[in-house]
Amino acid sequence: MVYVAVGNPFGDSTKRDGMNLFSDSIIALSLEEGNLEWYYQQVHHDVWDYDSGNQPVLFDMEVDGQDVKALAQASKNSWLYILNRETGEPVHPIIETPVSTETDVEGEVPYPTQPIPHKANGERMEPVSPVFPTDIPAQQMEANELVEQFTPIGPNQIFSPGYGGGANYAPISYGKDTGYLYINAIDQPFNSGRDPKGYFSAYDPTTGELIWRQIFEGYGQAGSVVTAGGIVFVGAGSNTAGYFYAYDAYTGEELWKFNTGAGVFASPSVYVIDGQEYVTVASGGGSRGRRGGDLILVFALPD
Repeated sequence: MVYVAVGNPFGDSTKRDGMNLFSDSIIALSLEEGNLEWYYQQVHHDVWDYDSGNQPVLFDMEVDGQDVKALAQASKNSWLYILNRETGEPVHPIIETPVSTETDVEGEVPYPTQPIPHKANGERMEPVSPVFPTDIPAQQMEANELVEQFTPIGPNQIFSPGYGGGANYAPISYGKDTGYLYINAIDQPFNSGRDPKGYFSAYDPTTGELIWRQIFEGYGQAGSVVTAGGIVFVGAGSNTAGYFYAYDAYTGEELWKFNTGAGVFASPSVYVIDGQEYVTVASGGGSRGRRGGDLILVFALPD
């Protein structure tokens, strides 16, 4: 099969009643014929631009003594979806949860539930970045209101995640030795009046538990790479500069960082030449007010 993450629906939301399949979904197609094998929709009747911007990652794991061929994908809605890639069924509970349907938009029919991932123990999973606005400047609160996620769009709202995500274009990496998923995400609530924060997290997909998290200045929109040596590399995009980080893949301890001088929005790559190991990353940025650059940086790891 071939697995595809699908973007958000387009156009006047008052003219597209219902769930709006197959937008904001993960779909599985047969490789030979392209037939639809299964689908899972992550956002029903999207009006928040919560599309699925990054590629699904495939991995195998054991859950309760059973082998599971799994798929994971993190949405701009800040939730991590872990599915059985053979059937499309959730590995852990994903509960259709009631949300607000109150709207002043004439003709709008908001969908009454949204699928919220839970852990194996039945508790709600920790989102990859906040789903309720935090650290909002006082002056921004004077004329605006904090609202819950999936509240229908209205005037003077501050909601999280904003239009940038959540998990946006950054591919997820999977550590074969750690067994963890590594996810980069953005915390910049809509209409927040503050700079973004990056949330970089490690999850145990066998339980859905958050194992560790690092929060840094700037956009968490770059993919990561994890090595067999137990290091995970990831970059940050910032309004002033961009750091390239190395973390302990097991504990999340920061081991090293380098100021690249511009935003890092690319995934790093690790390779070996003549026994010497290297890691390389592009540092560019330049849009949405972010400092631009044009570097490809290569670092040699110690002998």
